[in-house]
Amino acid sequence: MATAREVATKHINALMDEINELKLSRDAVARIMLEKAIAIYREERDIEDIAAELQGAAENLDPDADFMFMRP
Repeated sequence: MATAREVATKHINALMDEINELKLSRDAVARIMLEKAIAIYREERDIEDIAAELQGAAENLDPDADFMFMRP
């Protein structure tokens, strides 16, 4: 049985292939995907929880930095 990550990754990879063929903006598509992800979150989560999820992601954008929850 496929995982949610495997299914999503398959479709995102296909989307990226299509937008590259059509020479569409990857940034614009990413913004739309974020908009859609937030809409999905809003179906089951409260606004404060969504904000915390997004804040946590924003605080951990630097791949070279330790995650906030990591100990030295």
